[in-house]
Amino acid sequence: MTELQVSKSILAKLLAAENITVSHQATKTAYFDLKTRTLVCPVWKDMDGDLYDLLMGHEVGHALETPSEGWHNALETKDGSKVDVKFKSFLNVIEDARIEKKVKRRFPGLAKSFAAAYKQLFESNFFGVKNIDINKLNLIDRINLKFKLGAHIHVPFNDFEREIIKEVDNAETWEQVEDIARRVYAYVKEKEQDKIQTQTDLQKQQNLEK
Repeated sequence: MTELQVSKSILAKLLAAENITVSHQATKTAYFDLKTRTLVCPVWKDMDGDLYDLLMGHEVGHALETPSEGWHNALETKDGSKVDVKFKSFLNVIEDARIEKKVKRRFPGLAKSFAAAYKQLFESNFFGVKNIDINKLNLIDRINLKFKLGAHIHVPFNDFEREIIKEVDNAETWEQVEDIARRVYAYVKEKEQDKIQTQTDLQKQQNLEK
């Protein structure tokens, strides 16, 4: 590992306040395995300290705040069957907003790094939203952009959706996250079936049109 990777790995363990395992791998993004307590950080070209702080700080937020059992139970129905796989992405977006707010509150120094790193990701079009009509994205994708890139991009919402945004912004508990995610999922399923369902789908469509 590079010196920067070593120092940021140590920092992640200190912030998480437990001896989590930190692994650097050739993955598309960072993630935290709630069961094995492993933080996986991607190895991208020219990663600087701000980007490492965003990726590791975000995953440390999951380590500190996201309940393993709560996450597991939310993905099953009362009879034990699995819910629609798409619901997982809804849950993840709302939980991301909550844990980033709380980790920045706990460690105020991360806020500056988060802002700088999200600016980098926006300018590199990591989210695939440059030169597109944001209205073509459904509510959960627009919520994701609002809470990650709000300072860099205008995200449109109607009156009903703005009330949801307030709820997401004020969410403090996992139970609130789950409740909001279920209502947003139902709204998208009922009202926005005609819209592109994910940013990945939109990027694929753009590539086909080139």
